[in-house]
Amino acid sequence: MRGLPGNSKEAFEELRRLILSGEREQLRDLRDRLSNKERRSQDVASVLPEALKLSRERSDELMQALRPAVEGSIKESIEKEPDAFVEALRPIIGSMVRRSIAESLGNLMRSLNRTLERNFSWRGLKWRIEALRTRRSVDEVVMLHSLIYRVEQVFLIDRKTGMSLLRVTSDFAGRNRSGMAAGMLEVIQALVRDSFATGAESGIEEYWLGELQGWIVPGPYACLAAVIRGDPPRELATTLEDTIESIHILKGSALANFKGVGAAFQSLRPDLEACLLAQYTADRTGSGKNVRAWIVVITVAAFLTASVIVGLRNELRWRRFVALLNAQPGVAVTSDHRGWFSKPEISGLRDPSLADATVVARAAGIDPARVQFHWKDFLALDPATIVQRFQKRFSPPASAQVSSKDGVLVLAGSAPYDWLERVRREAKFVPGVSGLDDSAVTVVYDAASILQRFNEKFDPPNTVNASVVQNTLVLSGEASQQWLDRVRSDVSMVPAIKSVDTSKVANLDERTFQRSKSVIEKAFIYFLANKDDIGSDGLIALSRLPDEIRRCEAAAKHLGSNITLEVLGYADAAVDEAKNVDLSQRRAHKVGDFLSLCGFQSTALKPIGMGGAAKPSRTESANSEPEQRGVAFKIIAESARAAR
Repeated sequence: MRGLPGNSKEAFEELRRLILSGEREQLRDLRDRLSNKERRSQDVASVLPEALKLSRERSDELMQALRPAVEGSIKESIEKEPDAFVEALRPIIGSMVRRSIAESLGNLMRSLNRTLERNFSWRGLKWRIEALRTRRSVDEVVMLHSLIYRVEQVFLIDRKTGMSLLRVTSDFAGRNRSGMAAGMLEVIQALVRDSFATGAESGIEEYWLGELQGWIVPGPYACLAAVIRGDPPRELATTLEDTIESIHILKGSALANFKGVGAAFQSLRPDLEACLLAQYTADRTGSGKNVRAWIVVITVAAFLTASVIVGLRNELRWRRFVALLNAQPGVAVTSDHRGWFSKPEISGLRDPSLADATVVARAAGIDPARVQFHWKDFLALDPATIVQRFQKRFSPPASAQVSSKDGVLVLAGSAPYDWLERVRREAKFVPGVSGLDDSAVTVVYDAASILQRFNEKFDPPNTVNASVVQNTLVLSGEASQQWLDRVRSDVSMVPAIKSVDTSKVANLDERTFQRSKSVIEKAFIYFLANKDDIGSDGLIALSRLPDEIRRCEAAAKHLGSNITLEVLGYADAAVDEAKNVDLSQRRAHKVGDFLSLCGFQSTALKPIGMGGAAKPSRTESANSEPEQRGVAFKIIAESARAAR
């Protein structure tokens, strides 16, 4: 370079190249490393684990920054490929689920055992009675009976002033004995002032207050007082002594320089809470002794099994009821619903004239009051429905068979006459019946019904007795001619009566006619001697005749006859024959005129002069002359048809 002074610039460049060649190579390598992504990724990968470790030790900033990206990536991967995560987590999840289920079942059984022990045992019953008597809760009574000992309160007491520096209580004591805690604190403070004010380092001080006892463990500057229920073991004293020593080690200077402010001792609360120990009797319902629990489980299982069986039986009964109801004539079930906690429902069509669904429900063992029926009325015209509708209206006898064909009701067998007559009159009133065929029916007549129809038609008098013997009406007693004639002419109109026998019936009209005829013909109207004047005895006898003649005439008309009353006049025996004829004529007309005045037709009266005296009767003597002059009577009966 010295030999080339004129070339100084180039020499300088050469010198710079030689001096800076190494840095240039490094810069070139650095530029290549920054521009080459692969080399840069390798460099980052080599220092990334150490960088993450250093970053986690320094702060949580990197973790907070990476959390959204990591969570989003995991969520997206789960959405895209859930099976891979399930397969990866299955060993962990399976064991966790099994452990959780086992613990849950164990806790359930233990809880169930405790519940049964409290509620379904003699001891549990006694505990409940004690709770009512002492006005305590059942839980408190159970705790007291199963408790060996329990530290309910722990106080940190300053020895100089007797002031409470810190107090911790168990949940049970704080909830149920707040008033007693205040009283207990006063007792403890007084004991501390009296017993430890001189600085004595004696052992544990014990005292009793009702159901509770207190242990005071002294220290150099403070005392630890524990309020205990039950019978604590001596090991508890060791725990309390260790605790007071630990407190003096941690807060010795603060206790020695205590100025009345206890806020500095709040950090000792965990140490005091560690002294709230408790011990209970061993659970007698442990594993292997879960008898009550298994009894309840078996009982519940049996109850559920019985419920399922009852439910299935009820469901089968319901299905059978729906099928039976749907098979009834005139019923069409469209839907049915039977819920567990609601009333069953039936919907469909029903002919109102047919049997009620409640009857079918009772027959199927279903309470109709617990079923809601929703019916719509319609008129069923199928043969079975028509027959049932007819049977419901007419109640046919067991001997009659009923069927329907093309709207015609067909009867067969035998049936009573009265029932058949009603069917003939009213069969077409049944919807769906257009005609009646009873040609194959044998009519059965009942004697009582025959007599009833006879009585209704003829209204027999009380003096007549009627009976039916082989389709013959047999009458006995007394009856009028008119009623007998009506029976003889119209008796064939009564069904099942073919003839009538009246031989045992006395004719009242015939009897009346004969009696009146006898009375009239025995009557004799006496006249005065040789005169046509009626004597007093004759007038009396004549006044009785009109009524008797009317009865005789009425009876004759009922018998179908007309009567003619012959008035036979007689004269005196002492008068000559010519005068006797005239006198007898006048006497006959005298009586005839009297009867005409009484209302009798003159055509029915026939006065006849007989001339001489009347022939004496067998009881009269031949010389009884007054009994031979007068008027006698004779009835001549003639059939009305013959007269016409």
